[in-house]
Amino acid sequence: MDGGLQNALRGAAQVASGDRVGIAMRLLFPVMLLEAALWLPKPFAILCGISALWYIIRSLWLAADKASALGFDLRGLLRESWLLGATFMLALTILAIAYRSGSLHRLWGLEHPWYAIAGYAAWAFVQEFMLQCFCLRMLSALVSRVGSMLLTGLVFAVAHLPNPGLTLLSFFAGVGFTAIYARRRNLYVVALVHAILGLTLAVSAPDAWFHGLRVGRDFLDAPTTITAEIPTTR
Repeated sequence: MDGGLQNALRGAAQVASGDRVGIAMRLLFPVMLLEAALWLPKPFAILCGISALWYIIRSLWLAADKASALGFDLRGLLRESWLLGATFMLALTILAIAYRSGSLHRLWGLEHPWYAIAGYAAWAFVQEFMLQCFCLRMLSALVSRVGSMLLTGLVFAVAHLPNPGLTLLSFFAGVGFTAIYARRRNLYVVALVHAILGLTLAVSAPDAWFHGLRVGRDFLDAPTTITAEIPTTR
């Protein structure tokens, strides 16, 4: 092979390698900020969380992607109504099983949980925005389609450390959410599926399984939030 051609190919490979390193670094930066937010005291945690979200929004803005390409399409909710219906049916089945087994309880021990429900639904949307619109797109530039889905699930799992049961479940949930997003390309749908199933687990699973969905510093410091059981009829 001609020496000039060899040098050109070598240079192109180096540029491609440099691009991959750059993408990996741009991905790791907000992920590290979010992980820090889970472990730092509240004022610093809020600052890290806001910084990570700002970085992600700015990156997507500079990429000049259309909102519809990111999955912001309310019309898609009607097209995927069957998926949301199936999710509700699964949630009702889990609730019925929990009721019969005696593990059904108030949401995080709250007497009036409506604000918590709204807050969790909003947080589920933010999580899926960061996970799908940013992490998945960055990982897709580094690895294969299947590899990007698995790694996105891994990122989602890491965000739920050190809660052992929730971390394991989050890996499979993250892969599942990513598969839905990759196929349906609708952020609202995947966020609703996330919120419905997450809230269902929060009131259905015994505390020893997922520890009230607590993660990071809160997992180590906070006591159980399950304070009132709903009696079953036997």
